[in-house]
Parts: sequence; C-alpha cells; structure tokens
Amino acid sequence: MTNQFTSLAPYYDELMSHVPYHKWVDYVLKICKRHKHTPQRILDCACGTGNVTYELARRGFEATGVDISQDMIDIARGKSTFAAPTPRFFQADLSEMNLTPETGYQFDTITCLYDSLNYLTRPELLQQAFARIRQHILPNGLFIFDMNAPCAFETDMFTQSDLSPSRQLRYDWVAHFDRQTRLCTVDMTYYRRMEDGTSLRFQETHCERSYSMIEIVQFLNAAGWQLVESFDSYRLVPPHARSERWYFVATPRPFVSQ
Repeated sequence: MTNQFTSLAPYYDELMSHVPYHKWVDYVLKICKRHKHTPQRILDCACGTGNVTYELARRGFEATGVDISQDMIDIARGKSTFAAPTPRFFQADLSEMNLTPETGYQFDTITCLYDSLNYLTRPELLQQAFARIRQHILPNGLFIFDMNAPCAFETDMFTQSDLSPSRQLRYDWVAHFDRQTRLCTVDMTYYRRMEDGTSLRFQETHCERSYSMIEIVQFLNAAGWQLVESFDSYRLVPPHARSERWYFVATPRPFVSQ
C-alpha cells in the first residue's frame, strides 16, 4: 500500500492524542528491569512522528527513530521538545535498514511498537526485517516489539468510527479480513475541519497481515534471534486465546562464522 501515512501524516498526532505513549515506555522499561537490562542507546523502529522516541529521550536515553514514511519522519524532526539529548531520525524500510557507523548503528535496546510489523504483509519481508534489526543490536541487547494477534483481526477490531460533530478530526474505518490470505485491508476516510471553516476529506488504505505465534518464532530464529518471553500486551502474563496484541522479548544469538 503506497498511500499509507501520507495524507494522514499531518493529522496523525491529532488522531492518536488519546494514546498513552508514556505508559508504553513504562511497560518497555518494566520488561527491561525484569531482565536486569539497563538501556542506554535505544533504536525505536517504525517510530512514526517520534512520540515514543521523544519520550525515551526525555528520560535520558540516547534515542534514535527510524520509519519508512518520510512524511512522518519530517514531522518528527520538526517537533520542538525539551528532550535532551535530542533524538535523531532516519527514513528507512525495516526490511532494508542499514544505518551506517557514522549514525551510531548499534544499539543495546531496540523497540518496534503499535503493530508496525504487521504492516509487513509478506512473510519474507518480516523475516528480512528481523534480520536487518539483528544487524543493529549489540551482543547483550534486547529487542522488544509487539504485533497484533490473530484475535484482533478475526473479531473485526479495525472497523470503527468517530463521526462526532464536536471533533475536529473525524474518521470512518471499514476493515475487510481475508481468512485465506490473512490480510486485513482497512479503508480509512477522514474529515478534518480546517481553521477557516472548510472541511478537508481524505482517504488512505492500510493493510496488515495476521501472523501466528509459530510463524513469528520461526522468523525470529531464522534471523538470528532467541525468543526469551512473550506477553499479553501491557501485562507480564503469557499470551492467551483472546489476546489482541502480543509483546515479544528477544535476544541476539551469536553470529556463526561460515
């Protein structure tokens, strides 16, 4: 899908104003503490407009964000913040990511949140992304990421709307989940009330893939990771049949010389 996070980019933070990004960071740090891991240099994959990246920087971490959407990266770079040190942002496709030594390409902690990896709708691209991320982590690092679980797609969680006249940004999402291909296509229509009283209407179509736990573990192993734990989202309990989102904690296996 080529139009994802393009027209929406200027209004993304407005749409996501309800999201408790600070609690996401709290949860990631709780996982780190559980594993006696002390983050210092963190790579935030699929960072979007940089909300998590900036929150990490505010807490004193050296944070770097990367996202496939140049529009989202431009917004992230343009935000004013009191965070110190200021995060760095780069545009890159996770399945092709190759940050250079000059950008400080190795990190002790890597995150990828808010079902971003589900947007890699071809299994080989997900495995490639795991492999590219593996190239950027230090030997004792942690990779913490989430993915939408099959239950989220099967229960039509992505068909939703908020057309309240009081909202400046209204939206109407209609999802179509194909159980054979396991692809979920979401047709999104937005209505934005502009400052001059006019209304802007725009559309985007997003697509995610439902992956099984077995597939995710298989792709991690093939890319040089060892799965340490998985959780039902935002808790420290194992996934279950009704989990809508899974969290994963992985560590890099040593590269084997040929």
